[in-house]
Amino acid sequence: MTADIKTPCPICTNTISNSILASRQNIPTLQNVALRSHNDAVNFPTGTLTMMRCSNCSFVWNADFQQDKISYDDGYNNDVTYSGYYVAHLEKMADRIINSVPKDKPIHYVEVGCGEAGFLRLVVERANGRCKTAIGFDPSFTGEENLPEGAVVHKTFFGPEQVKLVPDETNIICSRHTIEHVPDVHSFVSALAAPMTTEARKLFIETPDANWILKNTAFQDFFYEHCSIYTPESMETILNEYGLESNTYAAYDGQYMWTEAKLSSKQSSPEIHIEQNLAAEYIEKSTSMLDEWKRFIHERSQYGPIAVWGAASKGVTFTLLLSEMLKKDTGITCAIDLNEAKQDCFMPISGTQIVSPKAAQNMGVATVIIMNPNYADEIESMTADMGWTPKIAILND
Repeated sequence: MTADIKTPCPICTNTISNSILASRQNIPTLQNVALRSHNDAVNFPTGTLTMMRCSNCSFVWNADFQQDKISYDDGYNNDVTYSGYYVAHLEKMADRIINSVPKDKPIHYVEVGCGEAGFLRLVVERANGRCKTAIGFDPSFTGEENLPEGAVVHKTFFGPEQVKLVPDETNIICSRHTIEHVPDVHSFVSALAAPMTTEARKLFIETPDANWILKNTAFQDFFYEHCSIYTPESMETILNEYGLESNTYAAYDGQYMWTEAKLSSKQSSPEIHIEQNLAAEYIEKSTSMLDEWKRFIHERSQYGPIAVWGAASKGVTFTLLLSEMLKKDTGITCAIDLNEAKQDCFMPISGTQIVSPKAAQNMGVATVIIMNPNYADEIESMTADMGWTPKIAILND
């Protein structure tokens, strides 16, 4: 498929004045993979990225996404719980869910796209006995031995056939960082909305905010796995279509949005306001920002090796884009990550080696580019404790 500006929006079908935000060829179909050999890394499967923005509801999607190119196998690893900042975020969101249920009421929890059920366990633990049932849905789940007592995970995608598996007593349905991976937006949202049959049930959704990406020129946040990126406006639009009213709040210092929805008592469609200038501003600024980072890396290469800190999606995308713009001897030497399962592995397509902080220090890394500004304080503290004084730059600071 080759997208053009008349490609209809998956949410509202609008074809008028949609924008192409980014077009990229030969990008890895998965970013959060631990590849043990350089050969496997540089020969990893690729796809095409054509990120579009709807002028009517502001939804952002990859018009060239192909579902059959995605396979979440044992090599997939998106664990970021090595960061204290991220753990604090998880705890805050778990508490928000728990506190949404009156203290004198039990919690009956369902999570769609629960992964290895880490967040499900956290909710159960922090509920201090109030969570009476916990049920997850995820086809890639393998961690039965780590489930809380009585919890169950169904190893399946969540769709119309799975709605009957939601217990009648359920009062919380949660889906974190799943909706952005699903190209058929109406099928998935209709399935999420189907069990929302009483006002006592609450639906919580956490996902990246496309408005934050555009406002912060976060070009590294467009990658193949995330084929459907919502805004508060597009989320409200699609939930309303399935009978839900919602409120959306900024989370994770604005990078994520946290939506709380319930059965709607309203009959009218919501009035939404779209910042139409965001697309044009992003397109202009993303080109100049890439050029600025190219110049920075070229200039810093004379002082010694350069590393990105963060070998997840942001780091994979940033490294690939810059490696295509720079000569091999003036580019990024390695990627640093605290996730031990990724260390001594390689990033897809660019083949950049992933190392521990200590290994990077021993390599003489003189410049560190932090991929996520949320982790800057803890990274700077860690390097100081190591007696390591590289030049530190922060993406989207």
